[in-house]
Amino acid sequence: MRQSETDMTELIFAATERLMARDGLDNLSMHKIAKEAKISPGTIYLYFKNKDELLEQFARRIFTMFSHVIAKNCDKNLPYFEQYRIMWWNIWRHLEANPTLTSNMFQYQALPHFAEICEEWEQHGARTLFCQNAVQAGILCNLPTKVLFALGLESAINLAFNQVFFKRRLSDEVLEQVIERTWRSIQNN
Repeated sequence: MRQSETDMTELIFAATERLMARDGLDNLSMHKIAKEAKISPGTIYLYFKNKDELLEQFARRIFTMFSHVIAKNCDKNLPYFEQYRIMWWNIWRHLEANPTLTSNMFQYQALPHFAEICEEWEQHGARTLFCQNAVQAGILCNLPTKVLFALGLESAINLAFNQVFFKRRLSDEVLEQVIERTWRSIQNN
């Protein structure tokens, strides 16, 4: 994609994100998204043929972004716990810095092709590779990656969601305890 196409696509995705947070996924329309993006309704169709295509590409963008966030500054040469800790903080900081993304977290499951995109991401993502390597090394218990994620890193997502919706601020000390306790829950001991 050319730079201007990428910019316009990001403008459309940002409008989609804001509308999801404000009005909900069920109330999205191409016209409303175009209006929110401050572009003509016809322009949006130059980039996406319909709402389903827009939302599928939007879901792919979220998974791609999330995959990059998780892997940021994560060195495979570090001890497994340190890698886990970095991934956990990466998720937390990203969601904390993007409250709209966080507030939409549970709506994403209703996006077109979300389950398929999730499966693709799960097969190739940094968290999967980390879990596979840690299980093979005998560090993590031999459970499916989905389960390891739910018991471990997903705690960052759930706590960030609670922070946005219920205004429950947690100190870094408490979050460090969460990291340690969730790590122990997935360790192979």
